[in-house]
Amino acid sequence: MLRKLCITLLLAVIFVPMAEAQEMSDWLKRTKFSVLAFGDAYWLPTNDNPALTAENGFWLRRTYLTMDHNINEELSFRVRFEANSPGDFTSSSKLEPFVKDLYLRWTEKDHQVFLGISGTPIWGVVEKVWGYRYVEKTPLDLQKMGSSQDFGVAAKGRLDSGGKVRYHAMVGNGSGTKGETDTGKKGALGLALYPGSGFVIEAYGDYEGRPGDNDRTVVQLFGAWQGDRAKLGAQVARQHRKIEGSAALDLDIVSFFGSVQLSERAVFLARYDRMFEANPDAAKIAYVPLNPTANSNLLLAGIDVTLADEFHLIPNVEAVFYHGAQGATKPDSEVMLRTTFFVTF
Repeated sequence: MLRKLCITLLLAVIFVPMAEAQEMSDWLKRTKFSVLAFGDAYWLPTNDNPALTAENGFWLRRTYLTMDHNINEELSFRVRFEANSPGDFTSSSKLEPFVKDLYLRWTEKDHQVFLGISGTPIWGVVEKVWGYRYVEKTPLDLQKMGSSQDFGVAAKGRLDSGGKVRYHAMVGNGSGTKGETDTGKKGALGLALYPGSGFVIEAYGDYEGRPGDNDRTVVQLFGAWQGDRAKLGAQVARQHRKIEGSAALDLDIVSFFGSVQLSERAVFLARYDRMFEANPDAAKIAYVPLNPTANSNLLLAGIDVTLADEFHLIPNVEAVFYHGAQGATKPDSEVMLRTTFFVTF
């Protein structure tokens, strides 16, 4: 059934523009279809896991098929399907689509309320300023310290007429796009200040009730400056994990990023992330599996080449260096060379 829906939406994306020459129904006039995809040609010249050294190939890291429909001036609806390669270097399964967004949105002046599966507040502002999700996830996303989507009720908007103070709050299942399996819920709130001159400061916090004595909290502070040809950003965050029957775990991370316009069609971008503790979920990170027994430093650099507004190529390199190993042997450094593509229409 899900595949049939995806095929139907894809056919609509192809044939709806052909219908513009004809009289379109009112429903179609209030409906927008869009496609987004990105992936890489990659090579791992060196890796801490010997089995991955010299690995190379092509993968589709993300593809979206989206339908947005305006019911009236206040109500709108979105359904978005996502599919991606496994990214674990072992699975050979096909790309399987799933529901990424499915929500009803009510808009009243500067405020919006969402019901269903929608984006969470945890890295929405950070990801928008970073601007290169198709090159790499934002730090908390990469380190599996939160979820980009959740099923629940959310609200976002402006708290002043000038839009200098903005909020995004959500209460959801805490299970992302998956089904609910427990009584625990997750509450999250982000407050952002836009004082002017390209600056933004955001404070964020969440609490997630999990089965047993395994609740989690995240606190985050983010600041950035955006100019006409450059941007700089910094982020610091902590996730506190209760562990039933064991000592609690605090995961601390700091990240810095920047980009500068080299020419009309080229932008240089760079980022540095440091994990101050070993992340037990690091080996589960798709496309960039890290060693879970040591603290990590991730360096990223690349050049975004705009071949068209809808198509970018980004040669880039990611390198990971380890320290503070829990075992006797420090993991070897890791390098990944990629040419990333991004297309949308």
